[in-house]
Amino acid sequence: MTGWAGAMFAAVVAASGTALVPVSGGNALTLPAQRHIVRIETESNRPPTWLVAIQHGGVDGKGLVLYRSEDALRTARRVADIQPNAAHADRAELLAVGRDVALVYSYEGPQLAASSQHDVYFQWWRYQPGADTWVPEPAVRVFDADASTAYSRALLARDSSGRLWVQAFRLERDGGSTAVVSVSTDEGQGFGPAQSLDTVRRRGGGRLLSLGTKLVFVYGMHDGWEPARMRIRSDSDPLGTWGPVRQAFSDGIYHGAALSAVADGKGGMHLVYKDELETLYYRHFDGSSFGARVLVEDSSDWATQPAITRIGDTLYVFYNRVRTLNASYELRMRTVDADGALGSAVTLDGEATFKGYLNAVDVLPEGTGEVPCLYGEAVDAGSRGSVSRVSWVLEEEPPPEPGPGPEPEPEPGEGPFTLEPVRSIDTHELLAVDDSGTLYGLPAAGPRSRLMASTDGGLTFTVRGQAGGNLWTLVAMEGGTLLSVASHSGAYFLQRSTDGGRTWGNAVSLGSYRALGPRSFARSGGTWFFLEYQTFTSSSVPIRLWATTDGGATWSVRSTLTAHRHGYGLVADPQTGALWATLGSSSAQAAVLRSTDGGRTWTSMMRGYGANALPGVVHSGGALLFGQSTLFGPERPKLLSLSPDGTMRELMALPGPAYSLMAVPGGGWVMGTAWSRHGDVHADGDVSARLFTSEDGVTWQEARRYERMAGADLTRADVWGALPSGELVVRVEDASGFGSVGVGFQVLRVKR
Repeated sequence: MTGWAGAMFAAVVAASGTALVPVSGGNALTLPAQRHIVRIETESNRPPTWLVAIQHGGVDGKGLVLYRSEDALRTARRVADIQPNAAHADRAELLAVGRDVALVYSYEGPQLAASSQHDVYFQWWRYQPGADTWVPEPAVRVFDADASTAYSRALLARDSSGRLWVQAFRLERDGGSTAVVSVSTDEGQGFGPAQSLDTVRRRGGGRLLSLGTKLVFVYGMHDGWEPARMRIRSDSDPLGTWGPVRQAFSDGIYHGAALSAVADGKGGMHLVYKDELETLYYRHFDGSSFGARVLVEDSSDWATQPAITRIGDTLYVFYNRVRTLNASYELRMRTVDADGALGSAVTLDGEATFKGYLNAVDVLPEGTGEVPCLYGEAVDAGSRGSVSRVSWVLEEEPPPEPGPGPEPEPEPGEGPFTLEPVRSIDTHELLAVDDSGTLYGLPAAGPRSRLMASTDGGLTFTVRGQAGGNLWTLVAMEGGTLLSVASHSGAYFLQRSTDGGRTWGNAVSLGSYRALGPRSFARSGGTWFFLEYQTFTSSSVPIRLWATTDGGATWSVRSTLTAHRHGYGLVADPQTGALWATLGSSSAQAAVLRSTDGGRTWTSMMRGYGANALPGVVHSGGALLFGQSTLFGPERPKLLSLSPDGTMRELMALPGPAYSLMAVPGGGWVMGTAWSRHGDVHADGDVSARLFTSEDGVTWQEARRYERMAGADLTRADVWGALPSGELVVRVEDASGFGSVGVGFQVLRVKR
């Protein structure tokens, strides 16, 4: 699996992280530039082993400990101590060499002062096949500190000739740092004299990496506001030969070490780093120079850090992002494809906690089922916490071995299903999806009169027409006929197109009335209905129900409802022909109504503020399944079932107002909830719209989140249709990761 395909088939495994081991604080996985994790194939029909070095900081009396895991870091068990003295907070960098592990460890902490304890050590951990474990050899001191200096931030690389290179920063008397490197030509038994690569004016940090036939050292310093520097050496050069110091890129690296880097397998390097303005960027190094930077995350913060993993040509970028509403963080992931294009951001852990430095394995083999990431989690930056795990799942786990006898075939829609992103589009605002799979939309931030269409699932769009006025709501009827509510000179019209939106006719004047969205329309047999919506007063006004029996050529008013402010939505029962209508918005104005005579007369089924509801579907027994769109307590939004006899069932509490609900091809249901700046129903720190899925309409699980974009008042993610392939099309509004105007759509695969 290479390129964007690795992300196209992925799904979030959990909405929050899973705690692994207790540690002294959220920044336990310092240093970001170091690799604390390796993955090793031990063969002998065993699953791969993941080894991770964690500094506990004295919790449970532990210091630097090596752990192992055979379930991709879901659980971990202790192998042995690397450095048990918790009073000296060493961190390690690990390097897999076959089934053995080479590592270096050195001091790391917020403050650095001269100390004879601040040495750098190299150590082999040799694999023992019979015992299936790793046993350490005696540690070898590489850099020896004295009372006037200190070494820290040790890194390890192995070149194409098998030589081991250790780099660290030496603290100088004037507070500056010298980047030093030492090489071993005898498999780590001894190291040569230190070579000075450069000196910086403050505490330094960087990354040493082998790119096949050369070593690259990229570095900077604390609060330096200087360009990032680099040095390169060829493996064929004499051991003391390095290329000159030169500028790597102009914007610098925060603390020199707020980065994660991995070789691209082609002589280059992927680098994700935080610049001096605390903004996260991606750059690619082609073997000689760095390319242009690509913005990964624009919310700047002192604690933001990246961790990256490469599979084939796809890069998985994990990072912690500060929330805008309080001092907590979330854990997110984006992909970078072979062309350097970033995928949409996905929140993997949105719990309101402090999330500190991250770490991930550098490279995973193609065909790997998931990409895990570890990070520090605590109540706040100064409190004890845990190392926690999230994962980006690429494939399902292999099915279990069947028991005696044949396994029964599942019924359609049986068992849970997930929603996997196929593509995200932020160039067009989605309006409608017709039965043939044609997507209709408008250019993002472009003229609303320019109707565009896509017949390849949103990959490309072409202009259909510009004669329909400003298009606000579009609905696809059978046979390719389109209905729209559009405005001309401030007045609204209901109109029809029989040629796919190229021309429009049969206009009906609505005056100041408009449509709320596609759910303002419903079809029952050969009749289409349209329920008006208004935005010009907070008082109750006459709301008209329109009907057409000739495919939109002519319309007539079936009934006028006078006690309501808004017409929200219509739902038709395909079995009985009954019509449900939801209206609002105050306690006196909101209602759920039902008609059994084609909308001519209505029966009130529910009244009061809780009757505010936008989406709905007819469920078992003719009941209306709908989500409330309430914003103010005590009427917090819920998913409800209302039967024709008036029986009400509460199925689940919702995190925000519901805005979409539809059946899924092949069985099941999907529902979208929104985030609103207004009201008081959202949990503290919650800033996301969500999608939920259900097989039976009763039991639901969260499937996806979409965080609001900065400054948004209302963020929505609504399923508006399906492609002939069964993939769902989700309209996104005012969500982070969807361009500068926050609109677009996603195509999601239903995976059962």
